Amino acid sequence: MSKEQAQQYIASDGTVLTDELIDRLAAEAENGFANSTLEAVGGRPWEAPREPMKSHAIRMPDSLWTLVEREAKLRHMSVSEYTRQSLIRNITPQTA
Repeated sequence: MSKEQAQQYIASDGTVLTDELIDRLAAEAENGFANSTLEAVGGRPWEAPREPMKSHAIRMPDSLWTLVEREAKLRHMSVSEYTRQSLIRNITPQTA
């Protein structure tokens, strides 16, 4: 397959993601984004407005907890995040 026929990837702003661009971006990341100003973002911007997190205890057998830990690890997530997402997927709001 020629380079012209190869799959092309385009960013949401229309930028064509070439191998050279990806290599340059990777090098910038590996070098700590020199000459850049990075700002911390509180919370997760895609979940705004955000409710404060509180700790809640639940009871479950060790065998279920082991499965939860395993699934979270497989998905590269914390147990808390995996549990929240699992609950959200399985709970539908009740309509009056």
